[in-house]
Amino acid sequence: MANEIQVKKNVGDMVIARVNSLCEAGFTMPKDYSYVNAVKMSLLKIQELKDKNGNSALDVCTPASVQTALFQMCCKGLNAALNQIYFVVRGNVLCAQDSYFGKVLMVKRIYPNWNPNPVVIREDDVFEYAIDATTGRKYVVKHEQKLENMDKGFVGAYMYLPTGELYIMTKKQIMQAWSKSSSTQQLTHKQFDEKMCQKTIVNSGCNMIINSTPEYQMGMDEETNMIENKLPDHEAVDEQPYNEPTDFVEVEEVPEVVAEPVKVEEVVEEPSVHAKAPKADITPNDDFDF
Repeated sequence: MANEIQVKKNVGDMVIARVNSLCEAGFTMPKDYSYVNAVKMSLLKIQELKDKNGNSALDVCTPASVQTALFQMCCKGLNAALNQIYFVVRGNVLCAQDSYFGKVLMVKRIYPNWNPNPVVIREDDVFEYAIDATTGRKYVVKHEQKLENMDKGFVGAYMYLPTGELYIMTKKQIMQAWSKSSSTQQLTHKQFDEKMCQKTIVNSGCNMIINSTPEYQMGMDEETNMIENKLPDHEAVDEQPYNEPTDFVEVEEVPEVVAEPVKVEEVVEEPSVHAKAPKADITPNDDFDF
């Protein structure tokens, strides 16, 4: 425990000192963001984080990887304590993953007057859209939905981006995004498909804005690479699933391991031999932010 506190203090101080030096060199932070508070609050979150074997993240992950994850969080102006970014344990490396709330926050900092308004298209809805021949932009011509249609299956979703462009996702595209979820049964997706569809298309739409905005890349690539270069090479390992499986991002898909059937034969019972069942990996309950 004392070792965790010391590691947490050293890593936090190093990240704050590095961000301080960047700010002195002209790196700007959002006006509504305190990176000192974010680092200190997020370290408490990391202290509670465990890998799939139940080990503390501060014991398993290298201090350099913890420093990198916190630095990435600060460069994006996010706070893990407010669920704006999630930390994921991959072997002995701590990685940072933007959350739904974090992506919306980053876009709203660029377009303060924008609020996401995703709409789900249901079966038997009257939905028509057209494409402007001069600009190539899509726009909704008509969308009529009866109350009874809300209990029917969805066929797609759409939303207007802050740039004024219409962003549409089909059911196939949404299902492909859900296939990246750490939950194989996807029970929450099926029970709350309205919320999940809205969340998925907002995530995807925000990615287009964030990834095409230079200010979120400034001061991050060079400094992050400098820290990551200190990390030892490591092979791909299974990760502890993070608690927001509907983020529409590119992640490595871990294949499901299916156990082969075992033939059971009658054997003479030997009291001295006691077969122990393998211990199952600890998988946290999925926490969905509605």
